[in-house]
Amino acid sequence: MPVKDVFNPCSARRALLLGAGALGVTVLAGCGDDEKTPAAAGSQPPPAAPTTGGNPFDNTAPAAGPSDAAPPAGALVAVKDVPVGGGVIAKDTILVVQAKQGTFKAYQASCPHQGVLVDPPSAGATTIMCPGHNSQFKIADGSLARGPATRGLNGVPVKVQSGYVVEA
Repeated sequence: MPVKDVFNPCSARRALLLGAGALGVTVLAGCGDDEKTPAAAGSQPPPAAPTTGGNPFDNTAPAAGPSDAAPPAGALVAVKDVPVGGGVIAKDTILVVQAKQGTFKAYQASCPHQGVLVDPPSAGATTIMCPGHNSQFKIADGSLARGPATRGLNGVPVKVQSGYVVEA
């Protein structure tokens, strides 16, 4: 009996993935270390360029001026980085929100229902969403707007100091 040629999507997917994997190995093999040429006698490598920007919490360079001052102790996030009516996750565990212009609040970022990290609200939102089971919390005070969570987010006392939201 002749064998009927039937398209098998699993076989096609497997062939595609194997081909992509083989291509990746080939590309990586070509990225090996090249032998460095020795420097000319008496020459020195160029000095490293000064770095600017980056994470202000990792700044180990001395302050060059008032705008480059190190963040105050307990700093969570720069005021300018928190959108009005929105929020950001700071230090992986704290949600900092600016419910209205100049009013900052902070909450533990884990949902009281099952500990899932809540989504920071986008600018103009009125609620904070938990992606786990869709619990909702009010930006203004962290209280429960809709379950399955049975209580609101735990508050974290904060204040504004030197252009940063800091733990109080």
